[in-house]
Amino acid sequence: MRRFFSLLLSAAMLLSLCLSASAAEVHPATIDQSRTGSLTVYKYDLTAAESDGLTDSVYLSTGQENPEAAAAFAPYAIPGVEFTYLRVGGIETHTVSDGSGSQVQVIYGVEDDNLLSALGLTEEDRAATQGGVDYFTSDTLIDALSEKLTSNNTSTKDKLEALIEENSNAVAMPLTDSTGKTSADGLELGLYLVVETSVPENVTYTVDPFLVSVPMTDTEELDHWFYDVTVYPKNRTGNPTLDKEVSDGDHGLSFSDAEAGYEDVATVSGNDRMNYRILSTLPSIHSTATYLTQYDFVDTLSKGITYNQNDVKICWYQDRSVAELDYTVATGSTGGENGAAADVTWSYGSEYFTVSYGNGEDGATTMAVRLTEEGLVQVNTPVSDASQEGRFSGWTMVIYYSATLRPDEAVTYGDAGNPNDVTLTWSRTTDGYYDTLSDEAKVYSYGLDLTKVLDEGGTAFSEVQFTLENRSDETGFFYLTADEAEDGVYYVTGGTDNAEEATYFSPDAQGKLLIYGLEEDLYELVEVKTASGYTLLKDPISILLSTDYTANQPCGSLTASAAVDGNDVEMTGQGESAHAMVPLTVLNHRGFDLPKTGGTGTLVTTVCGALLLSGMAALAVVLVRNRWKHS
Repeated sequence: MRRFFSLLLSAAMLLSLCLSASAAEVHPATIDQSRTGSLTVYKYDLTAAESDGLTDSVYLSTGQENPEAAAAFAPYAIPGVEFTYLRVGGIETHTVSDGSGSQVQVIYGVEDDNLLSALGLTEEDRAATQGGVDYFTSDTLIDALSEKLTSNNTSTKDKLEALIEENSNAVAMPLTDSTGKTSADGLELGLYLVVETSVPENVTYTVDPFLVSVPMTDTEELDHWFYDVTVYPKNRTGNPTLDKEVSDGDHGLSFSDAEAGYEDVATVSGNDRMNYRILSTLPSIHSTATYLTQYDFVDTLSKGITYNQNDVKICWYQDRSVAELDYTVATGSTGGENGAAADVTWSYGSEYFTVSYGNGEDGATTMAVRLTEEGLVQVNTPVSDASQEGRFSGWTMVIYYSATLRPDEAVTYGDAGNPNDVTLTWSRTTDGYYDTLSDEAKVYSYGLDLTKVLDEGGTAFSEVQFTLENRSDETGFFYLTADEAEDGVYYVTGGTDNAEEATYFSPDAQGKLLIYGLEEDLYELVEVKTASGYTLLKDPISILLSTDYTANQPCGSLTASAAVDGNDVEMTGQGESAHAMVPLTVLNHRGFDLPKTGGTGTLVTTVCGALLLSGMAALAVVLVRNRWKHS
């Protein structure tokens, strides 16, 4: 008997364990209307992930948390994204009975007529109407949203973004954090529309708006509903581009190794006009959430360069390659032209952008070019309802302006160059998220360091004069003109074809002559006047200024070299700048002596001549007397 009760107890315990295990596996197969739900969103950068070989196709989206996917995409989290949700209706069971039987199905209510219109749903699409609310099957809703996003993605996104932002019942979730996560809990059960309503500046394509049911059926076990929904949407990202370039606006060349036109560096002479351009290809704009809210440029010129104010224009190009080639090169007789092939041009004074000038550090000057609200509307708004993107989405904008190299000591001469940088600040949101890009161009100029020497200790340097001629086929033949800042120090201001208008350069009292503001070119120095008793040079002095280009980021650099009459010379530095000046010594020797007026030989001749004249006079007297005598 005791053994029997023991066996019975063991069987009871085993049955209890089996029943407990069986109970643990049983899930409620119907929705518990007393519960609430939650929505969690993790936002990732698909562009960056794919560039590293990771795709989201290996991770099935089920609505449930996926730690494996979260770990894989964690390095690509996008912070600063805003999602907004709107409960559009409830979830109901709908039963229809007729003579042949009954049909039972789950249907979803859509309470907003604007949403029905945006999805293109009509009375014929609804499954039922209850309490004045239209209800639809999930198939109908899924197909309607997909068809609209496929046929016109941008227009559909814009309509749904506008709808959800204008609905007072819509709720904006917190911005995604550094892990790309945002969430909302305590949600009433029902059907929700979720729209990405704000993105940081590097997002080019917003996530398509999506419908989500809270709760959802477990798509793996298929036997219960779950109430905490997690989704992993991903964005395409991209950034605009920024390039700053310069060319010699008077002569067209940048430097010897470059093709004619714009480059990141250039050499120019004093007072030369430099043409600048800033090229920026815009990011993609595919819905209101990706609209640009800021697109501002701040340009800075170093202290040796001055803006030619109010000559700014903005040109738009659908094809960047057209933008890059849209200029004509300046020559000695004609100036270059920019923007002739632009698709759209905004001139200075346009309502679409503003220009302001200011002062930077260390004597630098600044220019700010900002797109106005009207300009941003032009950029963001599609050209028609059928368009999939903003008008200037992916277009290249080019800002053209000019500046002048100052003919004074403010310029940095030599290999250090005169840096000119630009910064682009751009944003897609108004929540303080923005990004910046920077680029740089440099302008180089050089000088001549001449020492005049007179043989036998001569010091009459003020009598000496030189002219300096440009002798390059590319830039033309002309005399240089310059301003004399002090004795023996000159700054080039331009050129002239008229020799009488040329500057005649004279050394200071010590024989030193400094000429600043020479670009890379071929020159001839001609000594047109020397000191008394000294001989002029027989030929002009040939001076060749050359440069070697080194590519770099964000800007390349030039290293100068020089040759005098075909012989290489080592250029000297100035301050912290190397290879700034071409050194040259011009030595004059004395002329050959000639007999001097008042010397011994001349005195003997004078005396002899006087004696001869006296004898002739006496003879004349004798002849006259004899004549009177015979008469």
